[in-house]
Amino acid sequence: MGWGMAHCFRLKDYHSLVGKAPDTKHAMLLPDLALPSQQWLSDDAWSIGLDPLIDENESMPVQLFALLSSLLTSLSQPLTDQPVYLLLPESMEDAGQLAALTRLIRQQFPELLMHQQSRVFPFGACSALLALKTIQHSWLHDPTLSPWMIAIDSPLQQYRLRPELLAAQPTGYRPVSLSEGIVAVQWAADASGLQYLFNETELTPQHAQIEEGMQALFTRMAQLLKSPLTSIYLPDNGNAALAESWLAACGQLHPWLTAETSYEFLAYQTGELGSAGGLYRLLHLYLAHHNQVRSGLSLQSEQGQLGFRSAAVFYWQSAATS
Repeated sequence: MGWGMAHCFRLKDYHSLVGKAPDTKHAMLLPDLALPSQQWLSDDAWSIGLDPLIDENESMPVQLFALLSSLLTSLSQPLTDQPVYLLLPESMEDAGQLAALTRLIRQQFPELLMHQQSRVFPFGACSALLALKTIQHSWLHDPTLSPWMIAIDSPLQQYRLRPELLAAQPTGYRPVSLSEGIVAVQWAADASGLQYLFNETELTPQHAQIEEGMQALFTRMAQLLKSPLTSIYLPDNGNAALAESWLAACGQLHPWLTAETSYEFLAYQTGELGSAGGLYRLLHLYLAHHNQVRSGLSLQSEQGQLGFRSAAVFYWQSAATS
């Protein structure tokens, strides 16, 4: 099923600390849990957190640093030799706030951004697919690189510090569950592995254009498809406006949806993870293809609170077809 000769993505290492999951193994098992629906839909259960790590009175940077510290202590190798693509919350999109946070990160964790190709992506859940495309371009010049993608966010802390944001949400806009976490993935270039047929991100932060923008992305995607989609990873977290947007856009994919197409809503099990959620879904998609749980074409779609949106179609390329 090879559409091109670009390098494929081969997973070298990964770590995940998500919600109340104590380690990577349990974090990746969260989508398999059969949780009672009332745990996620009642007004009394809108948040889950990392209680041992997070002090609800601390600032957002302190929360992110706590998560980074927990990750770095679990790594068996230093990060200084390879590029690090740091995927940050959308709330850091403001240039001044982003610059201040980046300076703090360089001071507290100098090994994170030492490599000359390290970059910061402050686009929330959309950062993962954008960074993935950047990595593939970098392999055109140096396929020996094994870059890390590290996504970190705490939607839960954002609302802890500014509860008026939650109270101000109109009916239907409240996420099912707010959480926090950090996900780290290291990639290597290979002749076989995960490959994408389509990967586009739009960073126009205008809420009025979200629905139209997603439909445009899905329309372009549908024009490139050659076979039905076997699975679709969606960012649905219980937010009615978010659901309406992707539902409207899915109409553009109607010719490529069948009764066998599966729909993955991982945020119902993990909680809303913000930027970490985009990388978590990508990692889950990769493992599903690698372990032959999934085959064919898989779509990952992401939408951000500021109007950012991205979509990619993946397939597993074997060595025989490269």
